[in-house]
Amino acid sequence: MYTHYLIILCFSLFVFCKSNQKICEGENCRNGKHTVKYENGDQFEGEFLEDVKHGIGIYLYANGDQFEGEYKFGYKDGPGTYRYANGDQFIGTYLKGKREGLGKYRFADGFLLEGIWSENQLVGKGKITNVKGSLVLEGYWNQNQFIGLSPKAESNDRIEISNPE
Repeated sequence: MYTHYLIILCFSLFVFCKSNQKICEGENCRNGKHTVKYENGDQFEGEFLEDVKHGIGIYLYANGDQFEGEYKFGYKDGPGTYRYANGDQFIGTYLKGKREGLGKYRFADGFLLEGIWSENQLVGKGKITNVKGSLVLEGYWNQNQFIGLSPKAESNDRIEISNPE
């Protein structure tokens, strides 16, 4: 029985030590501020840690979209602004690359959708206001769909918003 514990301990130490090794070595390892142009036409200008986006940066997509904000270990993580080529924009927080927490989605026509996001989906209470700031719609959302004026699981009256990301 003691041998099994010893084997498990040695294996765990091996995995832990292996996972803490540097990701890149030598001159090809980007650290600090850099500008990188990718083969697909995208470009990133910002901070790297061991060749991974980590810190503040701006990512320019080949389709005209742009993200400006914080990265952690390669993912959008923290406050950021995503501007779409069509004029829409999302201002809010991200967690591991997905919208998470309080956020504002401003449509190109000036309408503003505010609410709580989870896993890139609008959930819970949210509201839409027009250009003048007048309330257009306030209620509850589930997976980017308006479900009603009070919280409930299902509704036949649905308004969908797209997730172009």
